[in-house]
Amino acid sequence: MPELTEGQFSINFGVVKLGGKLKEVDRQCAWKLYSEIATRVAVSGKRRDETSADFSGEIISESFESLYNFFKESREIMKEYPVGKLKEKNQSHMGNLIHDLLADVLRPFLEKWQADYRAWWEPQDKSEASWFDIQSTYPQHDALLEDWTALRKLMRKIEHKLRDEYGLQRLD
Repeated sequence: MPELTEGQFSINFGVVKLGGKLKEVDRQCAWKLYSEIATRVAVSGKRRDETSADFSGEIISESFESLYNFFKESREIMKEYPVGKLKEKNQSHMGNLIHDLLADVLRPFLEKWQADYRAWWEPQDKSEASWFDIQSTYPQHDALLEDWTALRKLMRKIEHKLRDEYGLQRLD
């Protein structure tokens, strides 16, 4: 089973390969997850940024909100495509990937950073200075963006793997 790794994040990518056993419902599930990843800058970075490290123009608190919304949307996708719709009982299921993605990548990242950042951000005086300037003074700013970059790189790998394995249309 292939494993995708980026920095401290690692995830097994155990979905079925495109082929005779693949049902359209599997492809639709993959498309939903793929489109959620590909269209959220907070999740996979800016489209033309190969490094996934360009945070310019982003308000970090809003990006955290987008990550949290991605978490909720992914859970909904998982529920919408239950394992009972699979053609073969022992087939790997997108639900496994989504579960691992939420449990092993997004949840740990959000638990580590979101509350700490928000607790720091909320009391900041945002009336006098640029929000971009203010957020750059967060005491752990560089470490946060380093972890977030690793998360984005892993998500980009998942995005590309989904596109390739399921024959999905490229969204760039």
